[in-house]
Amino acid sequence: MTSVIETDVLIIGAGPAGLMAANELQKRGMNFICLEQRASPSELSKALGIQARTLEMFELLGVHQEFLNKGYPGPGSKLHLGGENPSVVELFHIDSQYPYLLIIPQSETESILEDHLSSLGGRVNREHEVVEVMETDEGVYVTVKQNGELKRYVAKYLLACDGAHSKVRQDLNVPFEGEDEGYTFFLGDVDVPGLKEIYINMHLNDRGAVAFFPYKDGSYRVVGMNRAKQGLPHKDELSLEDLQGNLNTVLSESYQVENPKWLSYFGTAHRQVPNYRKGNVFFVGDAAHIHNPIGGQGMNLGLQDAANIVWKMDLVLKGLADDSFLDSYHHERAPIGLDVLKETSRMLKIIDLQGAQGKIRNWAGKAALTQDWVQKKIANHLSNIYNEYEETSKNKSLQGSSLSKEAIRAGERVPDHLLFFDGSNDRSVYPLIRKYGYVFFIYIDAQDESFIDEAYAFAEKVDEKYGGLIKVFLVAKGGAVRTEGGELPIIYDVHRHLGNKLGMDKGHALLIRPDGHVAFHESPAHLEKTLETVIQFFS
Repeated sequence: MTSVIETDVLIIGAGPAGLMAANELQKRGMNFICLEQRASPSELSKALGIQARTLEMFELLGVHQEFLNKGYPGPGSKLHLGGENPSVVELFHIDSQYPYLLIIPQSETESILEDHLSSLGGRVNREHEVVEVMETDEGVYVTVKQNGELKRYVAKYLLACDGAHSKVRQDLNVPFEGEDEGYTFFLGDVDVPGLKEIYINMHLNDRGAVAFFPYKDGSYRVVGMNRAKQGLPHKDELSLEDLQGNLNTVLSESYQVENPKWLSYFGTAHRQVPNYRKGNVFFVGDAAHIHNPIGGQGMNLGLQDAANIVWKMDLVLKGLADDSFLDSYHHERAPIGLDVLKETSRMLKIIDLQGAQGKIRNWAGKAALTQDWVQKKIANHLSNIYNEYEETSKNKSLQGSSLSKEAIRAGERVPDHLLFFDGSNDRSVYPLIRKYGYVFFIYIDAQDESFIDEAYAFAEKVDEKYGGLIKVFLVAKGGAVRTEGGELPIIYDVHRHLGNKLGMDKGHALLIRPDGHVAFHESPAHLEKTLETVIQFFS
């Protein structure tokens, strides 16, 4: 065995979550190593839907355009609830720049993220099989095998992105609490010549359930459950004939399937680690939580987990926040993971209803989906844009009591609202976050020399304490605002999105985190006191 290889952050696993973490680390110039057992990227399609909130995370990373070029916007779903006439769930209701489900195979997702990592100067160390993980006071030690040779790594922090059967979780004796759900699903990536759809089509009846997900190339992902084949011994291999037989059983009018690219049976379970942090080890994605695939949530949760933890690690490693700051990763992400586990389990039980209960489900579902407000609530919920952190104790402590009821608060997601920035064109909030990381808005409304002077003094103190980490902007509704020196850029809120939609007004201060959530929002801002709030946020 060679000498120990040292790094600040060690990533175990280069699936979507691990690659997202690696990109976030590389973007910030952090010292890390990413290890992956597979010799080459996976060619399996696996997860195929990117939710709106994940696309927003990709935009903040600067990789969204590659996804938009290779995927296509799925507009919604057609639900055949026990009958021929479907109920349609439209996704254009989503309150985001991405009001759709981007359909793209997981293999493409991994390829885009790894290519982007490479373009930034990072890489994945492949054919590294984890043999042992051990925590000590000096750090986290990981022994791996590569081409028969043992290597040893030590890191200050470890990100366990190694999936549902996590070796890291097993070696550290971390429980994976939950249970198997007892259902067997069939899955096939196939051609369906008789189906020409851009919507996801789901059929639900007493015989089972089948969903058709259209790919950009005209083929389909077919996923379903044949009620007649539940409770049988589990097997992984699925033949094209078995897939066709299942479809013929479940569907009143079946479709012919052909040209299989991937066929499989799979079971489902819901499990979660009790804490996303164990010492200096953090569980991300499927290593932290698994559930059934209803709603297309799993991979998206893992990508968002990675986006949450890395910027916090960066602060701690730079000495700008205490190690305890990293506890907020569990506090913010675990409740969202638990909600998804509960919801997907509940949805699976609803799908499994039959007889009189199934008829009631079908009738109630059809009636509800005629309501526009129901459609909007479903679309926004599935998109993950409601995955917010305002209920954690830390974020509650940062929520100003004098804010209006409609004002955005600590922990909430910031929508990508329009601004008038430099006079050349309209710009929105997210490009500023992508460029600067921490964006601080001070709403001055119009010319007010004394408050502008106070804002300059505040910016100087923040810069002195945090070394250029936070970019301060003055925000005005309009007018010829003049400042001395011009060091602080001015944003004109001509669309009134910051005022009317975020609840900002004269004297307000708003700090936005690198992941697009609010650090805090104060009203009215006494900037001397606001500096204390900045310090409180980073503590």
